[in-house]
Amino acid sequence: MNRKAQGATEYLIILAIVIIIGLIVVGAMGGIPGIGAAGKTRTSATFWSSAEVGVTVFGASPLAALNPSLNVTLRNNLRNSIVLQSGAANLNVVSNGVTYGLTCLQYTLFPGQQTKCYYKGAVCTTGTSYSFDVLITYQESDTKKIYAFNGNGQKLEGRCSTS
Repeated sequence: MNRKAQGATEYLIILAIVIIIGLIVVGAMGGIPGIGAAGKTRTSATFWSSAEVGVTVFGASPLAALNPSLNVTLRNNLRNSIVLQSGAANLNVVSNGVTYGLTCLQYTLFPGQQTKCYYKGAVCTTGTSYSFDVLITYQESDTKKIYAFNGNGQKLEGRCSTS
């Protein structure tokens, strides 16, 4: 009788370990909403920081009185200087079919140089996740060729902060 109880206990322990490993894998892959959100944000941040025109810092918050609700820092990761196309069309983010044109503080970026871009208007609510499609339009200084970089479908993802 003792051996049957021991066998059943070992079986239950092994089953519990397999279930826990399975939940960890599913959560890490984003299969359960909320559990994999942090992983998606890190993946997005890693991709965008190393893109040809990188997004090194980004954050969204509910609209405050005088503060922008969407802040993005762009960095030129190319060998040549670039010129962001003038106006709000140089950096667009799209969420749920709505396009937000960000204004950048500087339009010419030398290799490694950064500029801050912002949008003043409601883009999210506190505590919710956001996922933006990004389109960066720039002209390479040497060739004068205009490029539109969209990240090949990689979204800019994060969680809306409190302020």
